[in-house]
Formats: sequence, structure tokens, C-alpha cells
Amino acid sequence: MEVIGTVVRLQVQRSRLKPGERGARTYDPAPLLEVASLDVGPRGVVARPAGGAGEPVLDVHHADHPDSRNVKLVNGLSLLPRAHYAIMRERFGPHLVDGAAGESLLLDTAGPWTLDALSGALALETGSGGLLPLTGVMVAAPCIEFSRFCLGAPSVEPGSPEVRAAMVDLSDGVRGFYVQVAGEGRVEAGSRLVRLHA
Repeated sequence: MEVIGTVVRLQVQRSRLKPGERGARTYDPAPLLEVASLDVGPRGVVARPAGGAGEPVLDVHHADHPDSRNVKLVNGLSLLPRAHYAIMRERFGPHLVDGAAGESLLLDTAGPWTLDALSGALALETGSGGLLPLTGVMVAAPCIEFSRFCLGAPSVEPGSPEVRAAMVDLSDGVRGFYVQVAGEGRVEAGSRLVRLHA
């Protein structure tokens, strides 16, 4: 078993980060909520209030969220290495704080990831010591709205050279990765992402 990352931040998107009508949307990270743990499963992630008091909070990418952004159960959980924020801050500036990209889990890693770096049989440790197998790794492609947010220019034309260049710089997993989850479990800070060897 090879450890390829350790969870250092967990969060939910309580609602869309790109509200409004198509063509007039801007990226707003305000609905992001950092939490101590996430219940992770095939349909997405849920934050449970500390001590069990209060209502659970479904991530907007959970299949059961009333305004779900889940697409055929392939984007319910997202991962991003902390090293990618260093890349984004160097390119775009200090407003790209940890968590601003909206990932479910932020991880400490040995360095940046590529899609190839996430090959093989992956699993995520749970708080109870179990393993949740992960499949279907795919790049979280950058959108126009997040690209403009990175540029600090929310109203620049979508087809402008600046936006096109930003989208290139945010591609190939810089914005993060989606994974599908087999099974259910609670993930906490300190949970490890591992690659299983036969």
C-alpha cells in the first residue's frame, strides 16, 4: 500500500458557486463550508453537525441535493492536492486561498498530481479504519467563471485571450479531480489516500 496523500481540509458546497443565468454567472466561493468530517458515498458527500445536533448538509454535488449538480454519479467527490494551490497562487495571486476551488477534500501530497499519478487501485481511509475504493478518476475541467475568478476579472469576455489562457493553465487537473466511491464511510482530517498494490 502506497500513501499518496493525507486529507488536511474537508468542505461542502451548500449551493451553487456559479449562481445566476447562463451568460451572466460569476464564481462566488461564499457557499463553501469547512467541516470536521464528511460522510462519503456513491451519491456524494454529506456534512454531519458536530455532536449530531442539527440537520446534515448535503453538498450541491450530492445526487439528493434539491439543486443537485451531480452528473450521473461521476462527480460527487472531488480531490485537490494543496500543491496545486501553490501553482494557482503563483500564476494568479494570493486570493486563491486553500479551498477556493471548491474541492471536497484538500490533501497534502509529495507534489502536484497528473491524471497518470492517480492510476491504479485507489482507496480512501475512513475514520473507522476501513477503506473506500475509488474509481473513475477524471479531471475537473476549469469553467469560464472560475477562470475569471482566478484572473480577478469576473466580467471579462468569456472568449478573451486572458480567459482562454487561464483555462489552459487550469487544465490537466490543476483545478482538481473527480472520483467515484464504492461503499460508504466517514472521512476526517488525517485520512489517507492510498494506492493498493496486488
